[in-house]
Amino acid sequence: MEKTMLFSFFLVALFSTNLFTASSLSVRDTEGHPVQLGVKYYILPFRPGAGGGLTLATNKGKCPYEIVQIITEPANGLPVTFSSSNKEDKTVQLNTDLNIKFTDFQHTTPCPESKVWKFDASNQQNGALLVTVGGVEGKPGRETLPNWFKIQKEDNAFYKIQYCPTVCKDCRVICGDIGPVIYDGRKRLAVNESPLGVIFKKA
Repeated sequence: MEKTMLFSFFLVALFSTNLFTASSLSVRDTEGHPVQLGVKYYILPFRPGAGGGLTLATNKGKCPYEIVQIITEPANGLPVTFSSSNKEDKTVQLNTDLNIKFTDFQHTTPCPESKVWKFDASNQQNGALLVTVGGVEGKPGRETLPNWFKIQKEDNAFYKIQYCPTVCKDCRVICGDIGPVIYDGRKRLAVNESPLGVIFKKA
């Protein structure tokens, strides 16, 4: 009887530990709920006074769209959805390769590219490599390296977005945090030494 009780306790403890571990890896929204894949969220600055959410803008009418942060608060910007390189994931996990895609975007002269985030090594402003759109959703591998981003926890208080894909094990990549670079009156998103601390608000 005693052995049976000890074994049962071990199973409960092990199961509870696994649940806690899985839960602790989930990215949380502003309500404390796990961020769901395929559901719309606003990416907003963590610190008050740091500006509004994210949207898309052309660079003097040129495509593809650049990702810019709205300067004024409390504008939410455009919502995004997340998809994971791990098909078993049901929620957004820390340190996991993700596609990030803008939704609900309307423009009178739209660029033809997709609205999936893309690290653009050919597009540089003030020494920083920009993040634009035009990526391919899904299909992890060497050809889609620029399309994968990660979410990391910063100081147990807020999150940051990072470009450091691991969908190709034998590829050499540039790694860096994502933050705004001010150029020509706009806060453009780029691989930056100063990350933008963010939170995720369900749309």
